[in-house]
Amino acid sequence: MATIIFAVLALAAMAFAVLALRYRGKRIVECPETRQPVATEIGAVRAAAGRLTGDRGVVITSCSRWPERAGCDQACAPAIAASPRETLVTDIVTRWYAERACVLCGKHIQDLGGAIVPALRKGGGPITPWSDIPPEDLPSLLSTAVAVCASCELAENFRRVHPELVIERPRTQAHAEPLPSPSIALY
Repeated sequence: MATIIFAVLALAAMAFAVLALRYRGKRIVECPETRQPVATEIGAVRAAAGRLTGDRGVVITSCSRWPERAGCDQACAPAIAASPRETLVTDIVTRWYAERACVLCGKHIQDLGGAIVPALRKGGGPITPWSDIPPEDLPSLLSTAVAVCASCELAENFRRVHPELVIERPRTQAHAEPLPSPSIALY
């Protein structure tokens, strides 16, 4: 009997840990007061415990409008509770990059993690890693920016920081076209 109780408690603890990890991270929602995007975080431990006990509510623990608007009625919390994955910044950015290829090399962008992250370029402006952009600014930027893969971001950053070490070579026809899609086999 003790073994069964221990097994049930272990499964509950694992489920709680998975849920707590799932609820971590910055989220983007529309502030009901300003109708503008805001970056928020929720109490992951409380949200996970609530999920296991049937309480679907979330409590916001930080907001990009705080401390000026701290103590608000948290009217945006139901939007997070209703769509926890759709409001998560990393998921929003992952979906955006999945629909695009690098504007410089043509490669499809699949990996957002690691020491070097993909970037964005708005117009002819500078290339900025997506992780350096305040989350509340991402929705408007993603609507107008182009994608730059992590490799090209690294190369362009090196070119900007150390132009004296870069040798410009004219592009040949073989290098002027984007690389083929990774799903195409070349034989």
